[in-house]
Amino acid sequence: MNGVSIFTTDLAKYSSLAILGTACFVCQEIPDELMRCQKCKRMSYCSAACRAEDFESHEMICSLLQLAPTSTSSSKRREIFEREDPAHDLELDISLLFTAQDKTFREMMVERGNRVYTRAHRDLLLYEPRCAICLRSADDMRTLYDPEYNSLLHCPDCRAAFACSEDHRAQYRDEHSQQVENGEGLTECEMNKRAYEYSLEIVARGWTPMVTLWFPMRRRTEYSPLPSSWQEWFADPSNLSPPDSSQILNKIRTRQLSIPMSILHGMELFDKADADLSSLLTRTELEIVVLGAMEYELLFDGSACFEELLHNLPSVRRLILRFVGPNVRFGMIGPDGTLKEALDWDLCTLCKEKGVELKTSTHPDLYHEYVKERIAQAATGDGPAFEWPDIAVLFNSGLSLNYYKAEWSPTLDMLAESGVPTLCSSFLERESVEDESCLESHRCNIVIKRHKNPWRSEVLMKMVLTRKQFFTYNGFIQGFRGLKERG
Repeated sequence: MNGVSIFTTDLAKYSSLAILGTACFVCQEIPDELMRCQKCKRMSYCSAACRAEDFESHEMICSLLQLAPTSTSSSKRREIFEREDPAHDLELDISLLFTAQDKTFREMMVERGNRVYTRAHRDLLLYEPRCAICLRSADDMRTLYDPEYNSLLHCPDCRAAFACSEDHRAQYRDEHSQQVENGEGLTECEMNKRAYEYSLEIVARGWTPMVTLWFPMRRRTEYSPLPSSWQEWFADPSNLSPPDSSQILNKIRTRQLSIPMSILHGMELFDKADADLSSLLTRTELEIVVLGAMEYELLFDGSACFEELLHNLPSVRRLILRFVGPNVRFGMIGPDGTLKEALDWDLCTLCKEKGVELKTSTHPDLYHEYVKERIAQAATGDGPAFEWPDIAVLFNSGLSLNYYKAEWSPTLDMLAESGVPTLCSSFLERESVEDESCLESHRCNIVIKRHKNPWRSEVLMKMVLTRKQFFTYNGFIQGFRGLKERG
């Protein structure tokens, strides 16, 4: 659906507004007047001193930021924007524009001998300011209409909502002041200000993934049902919350902790829905397949958080994790090549002492193709007998989107026919409704009704490439097991 930028070391240096160009890229402050680079027109500074401090780094990417938009011809861009489609209908077009720019930017960096393409570089393209009404960027305005056009107008309050003209700013003013979905009762303007405040604390404290990645170093002696909220979970002394914790830091930590906690939540609900079947929570061996796996499940030691399953399920002696999906490679490749931690990691001392075994594997295939290949290999004696997993998980899959339906449809049919308990999460409520309709069209027997996930990430993220909306990882959740009877 949308490119997703998750917390990285780079983002421990830059606030949300610095990436948007409405705060100083060096000190993150908002002075009365910003000095914008007049070449790329993307980076801003509060003073000559800050601009000088960033000179060497900026010189490396300034020309690239100017050239990246040329990856799509002006005639193609004119065709997109002069259709005058509603902004929502332009999402795919804008996504393709970004993909082309991203590819060009990477290639030019390599050509110039700089192989380090960081998330901060990508975010300058991913979060390029666009008009809330027509989705044109400042570069689109210069290329298509006025070569002297400087920059988009921004909301003077939050500095994170944009318009290409006073007319479009007036059109968007009321909507900008309305409550947004997943906004906890806040308006888009208020949410933008909160995002900036959070990012400032991240920068001020110098938090990196090694700080924010955390899960309790303890093993339970028996399974304890999950509490009702993150607040209760962090307050539980047995979870050994670190002394350096703060409300914002704990919210950031829920982004990765949402992975194992959502799975445990789903396992509890599957057991409750099918009490006559063998309990998932009491298995001695547990195999989990993560479908459509990408960087969320693998990068920045996200995969290590799966160990929290072992800490909560004392009966499990062997945990098998299979990450399957064509984009799994994006979760394994870093600036210096393959990331070993995305493929393997050491268990904690407590798990080692208990003799627990953890096995992981990655498979860059569509799941139905992966299954057919494993069954064929078993039939010819080239591989072991194929066994269905104990549970399948689709995190924020976008399975109902037209762009992905052809890929997901055969997999959904296979999972339903085989009876594998399958958990599906979504960023937004409207996506979860669309996912529910998609599952029903495949006769999936929905046993976990669609609901707001109590173990969703508490970090509200700004959507990219589109004009508004915030989302949370695993915001809504539902699950199916087997086929629904006809009639």
